[in-house]
Amino acid sequence: MSHWDITYKRYPTKLAPTTEDSRNIPIIFPEWFVTHDKGDRVRFAKFGDKAVWNVNPDSPWTYLRTNLEVPQETLEAALPYSDQLTDLDIYTGIALYNYKVIAWHHPLHTWKYRNHRTVHFNQTPTEGTNSALNSEEESEGSEKSDPDKDTAQVEDLLR
Repeated sequence: MSHWDITYKRYPTKLAPTTEDSRNIPIIFPEWFVTHDKGDRVRFAKFGDKAVWNVNPDSPWTYLRTNLEVPQETLEAALPYSDQLTDLDIYTGIALYNYKVIAWHHPLHTWKYRNHRTVHFNQTPTEGTNSALNSEEESEGSEKSDPDKDTAQVEDLLR
């Protein structure tokens, strides 16, 4: 049983998340819950197989077992290709790639442009990449689209 499973069972009372709670959970946390602990409203989340916690939006995420802060860089690095992105917001899943806005797409575990086209990065993926990303890109076939051309076509259609 993972540390996350133990933590989840330790707190049987789960509170309904508020809008603030939802806005302050990084997109890289697949599972999370809110509960009261020692008089505080605490957010717990699964990060890998570990449990992390946070009390308020201004406080850092902390590993439950060691009570060490999870560095922002570690949270960002959990997303594929994070080293090729700028202005990455781990709470909204929005970033810039080659000066274009992209967003993390949960169901396919990949990055998408605003026109919903898959982002094709220039280099191999970073540590956060999983097999779902690679298989999704391969399933699109050998024909790769040009993001600039795609964006221009979408803009023409919208006129």
